[in-house]
Amino acid sequence: MSKKVSNFIIFFIINILLKIRSLFRRIRKVEFDFYSEDFKLYKNKYYFILFGKDKYVSRNTFVNGPHDFIFLKKSIKILNKKISFLIDVGANVGTFCIPAVKDKIIKECIAIEPVKKIFKVLNINIYLNGLQNKIQTFDNVISNKKFEKLSLKINKNNYGDNRFLLGKRKKIQTNSIKLDNFINYFNKKKLIIKIDVQGFEDKVLMGSEKFIKSKVPLLVEFDQNFKKSKYFFKIINLLESNYKNVFFLDDGTEKKETIKVLKKKFFEEERKFLDFNCLIF
Repeated sequence: MSKKVSNFIIFFIINILLKIRSLFRRIRKVEFDFYSEDFKLYKNKYYFILFGKDKYVSRNTFVNGPHDFIFLKKSIKILNKKISFLIDVGANVGTFCIPAVKDKIIKECIAIEPVKKIFKVLNINIYLNGLQNKIQTFDNVISNKKFEKLSLKINKNNYGDNRFLLGKRKKIQTNSIKLDNFINYFNKKKLIIKIDVQGFEDKVLMGSEKFIKSKVPLLVEFDQNFKKSKYFFKIINLLESNYKNVFFLDDGTEKKETIKVLKKKFFEEERKFLDFNCLIF
C-alpha cells in the first residue's frame, strides 16, 4: 500500500470519527434541552449533578464534558512547572476543580461559590466524586471589602452568569472577604488561582494584592465591562509590576504577550461584546 493511499485512509477514518463525535454531541444537546428536569446527572469519568434549566455551564458540561477544564490543562502546559494547589474563585458546580483533583493534576483545592443554591450542589458533587478531603469549600463573596452590601442578579437561563452588583437594586448583607485571607493556606510557588466571577473580577483582584505581589499565576475570565471599573488602571499597573507574561487561551495561538497587550485588548473594537480567558504569570 502506497504512503499516499495510507494517508488517505487515515484521514478518512479521522473524518468519520469527528462526524460521529459531532453527532453524539448534537444528540446530547437535544437530550438536555428536551427533558426539562430540575436536575440532570452527568456520569462519565466524573459525577456531576447539573441544573436542568442552565443553558450554559450545565448544558456545556452535559454535552462536551467539564466546562472550562481545558483552560487549566493549557495553563499547566504553558507554565511548565509543578502545580499542586488551586484556588477556584467562582467554582459553580465544580466542573473545573473536581476533574483537576480527580485527575491528580491538582493535589488540593479551595473552591469558592457564593450563590447558596449552587454551593449546595457543588458540595454534593464533591461528595459524589469522593473528594471531601481534597477540596475545601467556602460560600463567601470574594471582594476587596469585608461584609459588603451587594445585590444579587440571578440569570435563570445561565447559572454561571449570576452577578453581585453595587448598583441601586435591593442589597443584601454578604459574607464578603478578601482573597488574601487565604494567603497562608498553600505553598504559593505551587499554586494557581482561577477567577471566573462575571464582571466582579476588579473587586476580586483588588482584594488579592498579596497573591499578586507573590506572583501567583492567575487564570482569569475577563468581562469586557472590566475596563469601566474605577480600579481598571490601578489593577493593570499592579499586574504589570508583578507579572511578565499573558497567554490568551480562547484563540488557540498560545502566543506569549505582555500586560500592555492585555490592556489594549479591552479597547479592541472587534472584542467589544466578548469575554476572554487568559493566563497571567
